Amino acid sequence: MRLLVRTVDRLVEAAAVVLLLSLLAAVVLGVVFRQLGDPLAWSDEAAQYLLVWTGFVGWVIGTRRNGHIRIDVFSSRLPIALQRALEVLTQAGVVALGVGMAVHGYTLIGRTWDVEAVSLPVPTAILYVPLPFAGAVVALQALADLFDALSGRPRRAQASAEALS
Repeated sequence: MRLLVRTVDRLVEAAAVVLLLSLLAAVVLGVVFRQLGDPLAWSDEAAQYLLVWTGFVGWVIGTRRNGHIRIDVFSSRLPIALQRALEVLTQAGVVALGVGMAVHGYTLIGRTWDVEAVSLPVPTAILYVPLPFAGAVVALQALADLFDALSGRPRRAQASAEALS
């Protein structure tokens, strides 16, 4: 199972690299051709789509690495039982957010599949394709973190920090 998770993580990271390089290429091509007096009609829209996809892939990577910003000035001063309760509540909220994004993203794709993009020969639904996947991955990770919080195990970042010290 760990091999599968590591393989999927590597594929997502490779997708992030491809998306970033594609975004860079779309922007550079748009600028170069605009300076040459023959602007590309599709470069801005392609860059917008790629930016959205890159953002969602980055969100998935940040969630998997537990790398998102967490301000714990208030929660770190609570008793351990209340810290755990707050963590359970937080992770339950993230699960709900991820499930909601997955469900509504899937619905949004269905509603926009027959709408053509302005300058690209693709449906506008392409913009929303990462929503269900990102929502599902984030919900699953938060569910695992929720079970850890319920069982009293330390958060992944906390456990990593303790292992380093």
